Amino acid sequence: MQKIYWSGAIAAAMLAGTALAPARAADMTFERALNVDKEPQNWLLHHKNYQAHRYSTLKDINVDTVKNLKIVQMMALGGLMSGGRYEHGNLEATPIVEDGIMYVPDGWGAVYALDLTSGRKATIKWKMDPGIDRAWAGDVACCGVNNRGVALWKDKVISISLDGRLFAINKQTGEVVWERKVAEPAIGETITAAPLVVRDLAITGSAGGEFGIRGWIDGTDLNTGKQTWRTFTIPGAGEPGNETWKDGKERWKHGGASVWVTATYDPSIDTFYQGIGNAGPDFDPDYRPGDNKWAASVLALSPNDGKIKWGFQYTPNDPYDFDEISEHPIIDVNYEGSQRKIMTHAARNGFYYALDAVNGSFVAGRQYVDKLTWSKGLDPKTGKPLEYDPTKDVQPYMVNSTANRARPKSDLKCPATSGGKNWQPSAFNPELRLMYVSSIEGCNQLEMKPQADFADQGGNVKPRDRFTGGSGIYPEPIYGSIKALDPVTGETKANMKLTYPNWSGVLATAGGLVFTGHMDGEITAYDSKTLKETWSFNVGCGIMAPPVTYAINGKQYLAVLSGPHWLRPRPAPLKDTAPCSMLNVFAL
Repeated sequence: MQKIYWSGAIAAAMLAGTALAPARAADMTFERALNVDKEPQNWLLHHKNYQAHRYSTLKDINVDTVKNLKIVQMMALGGLMSGGRYEHGNLEATPIVEDGIMYVPDGWGAVYALDLTSGRKATIKWKMDPGIDRAWAGDVACCGVNNRGVALWKDKVISISLDGRLFAINKQTGEVVWERKVAEPAIGETITAAPLVVRDLAITGSAGGEFGIRGWIDGTDLNTGKQTWRTFTIPGAGEPGNETWKDGKERWKHGGASVWVTATYDPSIDTFYQGIGNAGPDFDPDYRPGDNKWAASVLALSPNDGKIKWGFQYTPNDPYDFDEISEHPIIDVNYEGSQRKIMTHAARNGFYYALDAVNGSFVAGRQYVDKLTWSKGLDPKTGKPLEYDPTKDVQPYMVNSTANRARPKSDLKCPATSGGKNWQPSAFNPELRLMYVSSIEGCNQLEMKPQADFADQGGNVKPRDRFTGGSGIYPEPIYGSIKALDPVTGETKANMKLTYPNWSGVLATAGGLVFTGHMDGEITAYDSKTLKETWSFNVGCGIMAPPVTYAINGKQYLAVLSGPHWLRPRPAPLKDTAPCSMLNVFAL
């Protein structure tokens, strides 16, 4: 496979040895990662801090000045090329910004180092192209050609590619120091999530739950480029939880439970929290009776050895494709008279959860989406859906909300298969004590096709055969919302209805603002307290990536990527929208 690893690397390497070389940025140490909030001018970690708050203390752009926000830089990136069944790559990445240099990938995993220090003109320092066989890799990818970001470690950029590789790149030159094949696309595994770096370890996981994989989380020693540990998200024979796969045919071996969003980490208890995807096949729970641990769950793990400390399953025997892969913000709260460390999650299933971050016990939860019909609520003691019956191998939940072999089409079910909150990140404002959640609102139906999708439903496993057992049908338009929630109880404090489903996620700032992008190309600011719109600008192409903010020479900027995204269904007014691949930067 051809690999092209540089486009400005040689020139940069020559310059580095001269007196004209730019000042070298500080190494990204673990100590520095623990204290990123002391560098508000930078955006150094994927979720801004390890606790996934996506909150910036910069406040020159605020409720009074935001009306003067203007676009100051635009740059076209690559990654629009087709691959397999997909017409183009997508832009979903969170940019990393360090001392005026932005590190960002396109959908096909080419990493760019962009010099933004002029404030008005972005220039490319270097580009590393992993040289993916696009036709082959695109056909393996479940749900679009995606890459959600990179990480920093010491003097290197750590990146991933869709075809399952992990790279360490020289931060100054763009040269690849080493690469490791982590996932195996030949059996349906891909990597799309930005790595989580803890000390000298990069934590990644495998996507591919729709192709009959067995999900895993993996640790790579960044000093050597070698595997340190691997933890499967579906327990193997004899391991706790394996007994919840009750089919008797070892279908846990291709049961899904994939990983495709960057984990959250709490350094005070040295634990990271990884959201886990749906069981496979998605819509055929009769094929996989039992609770199917640890699909549709969160796992708390030790970063040193990958051992599972505890797990919490949101939707046992999930028949809805309710992946719970998105971030799990960590907050310290005073709850019922005592200080507690809480792990939170706005789930794809439509409920908001607060769990004890130390032991995983259920603290509180409630519905946050506009309409929820698959369950009447959560058990106040366990956090399980009220309809959950541990004596049943296949969970019916609310009557006719699921499809099954006797009744292959469900009634209208809310939220739709896409969520609730899908992968798009939330944000937490520690001053206002509000959690901001961008959501997909509306309903759909499920249609089961138990013999159509996978040979093992009556035959043998065929890797890379699509393995869903059916599909979602959308008989009515879906829409979006942004909600400000109480971070413990999930009570809605403010609500803004959006025309289109939100796939961008949110950014909260000390300037009293919440930013998000929209499918029609709008980037919008909302008042943090009321969620009333305060500013908007259309970049001309749909935004499906999270915005970030940073400062250069004391001046605050707002940046967001705009580019296409694989969507089902695509809103009719946007069906003819042209694709793009752009970086957009705003300032006062």
